Amino acid sequence: MSSFQEIKEIAEELQLRGDEKFFSIIEQMDKLRKLQAEKEQREAEAKYQKEERKAKLQKEERKAKLQAEKEQRETEVKLQAEKEGREAKRKMEEMRTRLESAKIRAQASQQSAHNLTSGGTRPVHEGENSKFKMPKLPAFVDRKDDLDSWLLRFERFATSGWPKESWCTPLSALLTGRALEAFCRLSETEATDYDRVKEVLQKRYNLTEDGYMQRFRTCSPEEGENPSMFIVRLKTYLERWMKLAEAPQTYEALRDLFVKEQFLDSSPADLSTYLRERRLADLEEVARSAELFLTARKRQLSD
Repeated sequence: MSSFQEIKEIAEELQLRGDEKFFSIIEQMDKLRKLQAEKEQREAEAKYQKEERKAKLQKEERKAKLQAEKEQRETEVKLQAEKEGREAKRKMEEMRTRLESAKIRAQASQQSAHNLTSGGTRPVHEGENSKFKMPKLPAFVDRKDDLDSWLLRFERFATSGWPKESWCTPLSALLTGRALEAFCRLSETEATDYDRVKEVLQKRYNLTEDGYMQRFRTCSPEEGENPSMFIVRLKTYLERWMKLAEAPQTYEALRDLFVKEQFLDSSPADLSTYLRERRLADLEEVARSAELFLTARKRQLSD
């Protein structure tokens, strides 16, 4: 905007004199005041609108915060209710499995007693020189006992006097929880095959090739375990890992197994999954399959 002095100079350049100069200056000053007033009004309106938007935004933020806190409280209440529901369901399941286990043990005991006292009837699960007796072993407690160690103890007990075809009956009487559930889902034929029952139980508790590999790599001494015991446990994990991987008990097979696992762990996730699904044992087959996989996708191993 022009100042009063600038307006005066403009009037003089236009050669205005007397009243003409005066009225010209007055007119220009009036225009300046109007422009200034309009500017101030626009600035005031802009400031008001800015403050209004700010207040609206703060209000929306407070509302969103309250809504988020409300949803969080509702989520926490829901999660707590679900947790309590799961806990109640777990306790009911434990009670049910205990009752089922007790029922199975009672039926087996009654059947054994009946067979042993019946004249002319061969006892159930009787071998040539031995008779079936319920094992004096504690039941397997789901989510507490280690299934691998528990099965090893059961097998050592069973081999002391039972024929293998009789193992499933006492085994079923000692199972609870997920182990009992897995056993009950087997067919009648499968339920009498100990090796099949053991395989199903091991899969249910991730006692697989990958499971034993993870145990071998991550295991640490347990409370009360001395060095010799810990070494035996490590050897057991390694031997079962090799057995499930169908690797011969040789230095070369062990070397190839370690190299293969390191290769799979170091490879891209999709390639590792692709190779694991094919259960390739030979390193040359692993390398060839990996090369085909990468070539088909125009990728490098380091991608």
